[in-house]
Amino acid sequence: MAGARTFGHGLERLPAPRLVAAHDFHRSRWWLRQSLWWMPIVGALLGGLMGVVLVRPPSGLSPVLRGVAWDASVVEARTMLSTVLGIVLTSLSVVLSLSMIVVQNAAAQYSPRLLRMYLRGPGIRFIIPIFISTSIFCLVATEMLGFTPTDGRYPRPALGMAMVLLILCEAALVFHVLNTFQLMRVENIVRQIRQDALDGARALARRRRHDVAPPQPARTSSQDTVVFRAHGQGFVVDVDGASLLSWAEARGLEVHVDVAIGEPVTRGAVLGRVAPGRPEVFPHLEKAILLGRWREQGSDVALCMRQLVDMAVKALSPAVNDPYTALEVVDQLTFLLCALEPMRLGPRVLADSSGRPRVFLRAATFRDYLSLATRQILRYGAGEPMVVLRLQRLAGEVGQRATTEETRQAVRDALHLIQAEAERAQVGMPDLPEVRRHGVAMERLMEGGGMPPVPMLAF
Repeated sequence: MAGARTFGHGLERLPAPRLVAAHDFHRSRWWLRQSLWWMPIVGALLGGLMGVVLVRPPSGLSPVLRGVAWDASVVEARTMLSTVLGIVLTSLSVVLSLSMIVVQNAAAQYSPRLLRMYLRGPGIRFIIPIFISTSIFCLVATEMLGFTPTDGRYPRPALGMAMVLLILCEAALVFHVLNTFQLMRVENIVRQIRQDALDGARALARRRRHDVAPPQPARTSSQDTVVFRAHGQGFVVDVDGASLLSWAEARGLEVHVDVAIGEPVTRGAVLGRVAPGRPEVFPHLEKAILLGRWREQGSDVALCMRQLVDMAVKALSPAVNDPYTALEVVDQLTFLLCALEPMRLGPRVLADSSGRPRVFLRAATFRDYLSLATRQILRYGAGEPMVVLRLQRLAGEVGQRATTEETRQAVRDALHLIQAEAERAQVGMPDLPEVRRHGVAMERLMEGGGMPPVPMLAF
């Protein structure tokens, strides 16, 4: 923006007023949800602590632990703990080997972006920490038994805990195997991605409960506007609109965020504008825009849709040639878009206590989501009649439930595009008349017509 001033590090920092503000997200909670390291570390520390306490328990716990302890000598106890450790490590190798095979096959056959779903699954977040905790417990307990002064047969609480942990590990192994087998089915994968997208959309919808209708923003001159830039780089993971509103209301300013969730940001890029601007430094603005090394599914609905679209495109490629997987994806996109249509989508406008708009945030509209869900699949599947019929049905299902004229017009445009691409790609094909009839029937749905049966060609 020519002539606009920029917040920089070299300007004097002014103290911000203390505010008790609401937040759309907390960085610490977000880190706990996304980090893969803290649970294994906690499991290792817990295992080590139990190994010390149960081998040489405090005087207050000794009478309680003796009632559930096994009688054994030091040599027998160390042998038993070593045996448990061997079983646990063997089971862990099975878990890791099975996970690697499934992840490799899913990435090759469907999409490499599915690795994110496995990393956030129970196998990594919960099962591996159980194995780590058990392994550390056995190692520490075996070492502590070496410092026991007597070799007589005494109650050993550590042996009872080792059996409990061994049972937990084997139960975790069975659960992981069954869960992995379920994820090998493409139906379960696409359903899980659709559910992740819907959960994220519902979380964003809850933030919009107090949003106001987007007004036409007043045009401000460059002298009245100050831009703020990113001091790092990455992808926009989330935007804390509630915190920005409290900050803007306290200073009597308007904040326009020009980047949307999922958008890549380079160092020094413009994140937004403040009007009327003053030559001050407001680090709170950048803190309210969370940047990550990669896109995350929590608030990024478009990322989940992109994963589904990638699976469909991969299935339609000549190397895979699996159009039925593309149909599964289109069906899940249909369910997702029908659930998104009644929600408030598009740019957000947050107003202060007096009703004046203060914060303006970019966000995808329903037309954007509809285009993302259909256009790339159509580009690669326009020559496949069954894919075109399912895309037409997607548009018809959404149009039948449309609550606004804007949505109905977006559906009409999508239907016209689908028909035009099918006409171009299916010249001379015997199924083209069926595609035309079905497209006309889908347009009639928005005028009150009935839903026709799915053509057998699209089953």
